[in-house]
Amino acid sequence: MNNKFCIIGLTVILLGIGIHKLSAQGTAENFYDTMLISDEIKTEENAETAKDSASQLLNSKPQEIKVESPLLRSHQKRIRQSKNASPNKTLTEKNPAPFGLNWGASYDEVKNEGVVLTSVGQKDYVNNFSATHLPKNIKLFREVILTFGIENELWRIIAYGNLLDDTPSAEKVLAIYNQYYKLLEEKYGNAQQFYTPNVINVDKPLSDGKTETVQQEQAIGNPNFLQELQNGQAFLYATFENGQVGAALGVNVDGQGKSYITIEYKNLTIMKAREQQALDVL
Repeated sequence: MNNKFCIIGLTVILLGIGIHKLSAQGTAENFYDTMLISDEIKTEENAETAKDSASQLLNSKPQEIKVESPLLRSHQKRIRQSKNASPNKTLTEKNPAPFGLNWGASYDEVKNEGVVLTSVGQKDYVNNFSATHLPKNIKLFREVILTFGIENELWRIIAYGNLLDDTPSAEKVLAIYNQYYKLLEEKYGNAQQFYTPNVINVDKPLSDGKTETVQQEQAIGNPNFLQELQNGQAFLYATFENGQVGAALGVNVDGQGKSYITIEYKNLTIMKAREQQALDVL
């Protein structure tokens, strides 16, 4: 029993250290690497090689420690029931969100708007629902997932684009990426593009007739770009934010070689409020 309490105590300490490090980071890049960019933005989970490469780019996370205790089981029960709770709202007024929704809306409030919600599981997120019959929609997206969290407030939205039969250079998905890059930059501002290129060895001829092997970064849209994205050898995404909402636009390729974009939105006001609540508890 003492060992279990020690493990719980260690987990709380590690959580406190993680939150302190997050607060101490001042650059926009660090902020988005830790808070905004999820696995879906950088790579598709069903591409095994891509998952391994993406995990090296994302901040490492502590290994999950499973603790069996009545307190933990009670907490898990609250999570399962939280979609029906009456939340103490972070946002007191209606705050428009993408697809005609409102940030901070509860599960019941969204459902009462005629949205059909189907529970889905997503790594690192609680109370996720695939949403159809949205107030506003774009045919470009095949699925939209809403995250309400333990507090039962809509704070995250991620939209998955339609799957494309693309060219080896990923020409089709890049055209859509560039189009939505401009739109998101116009709406949210503070655009930042992040590109991790594939690096290959190239034989460079020398003046004496010999060759020298050098490393060369491959450009966006090169003849093998689709495969590089699929294999996790290259990553392309962009972030945008206006102080209240952050958005991330990513280019992805699934295990069958189909390309698509993802757009992930997070309400920064709600995120900061939850961080402050955690700090107050620690």
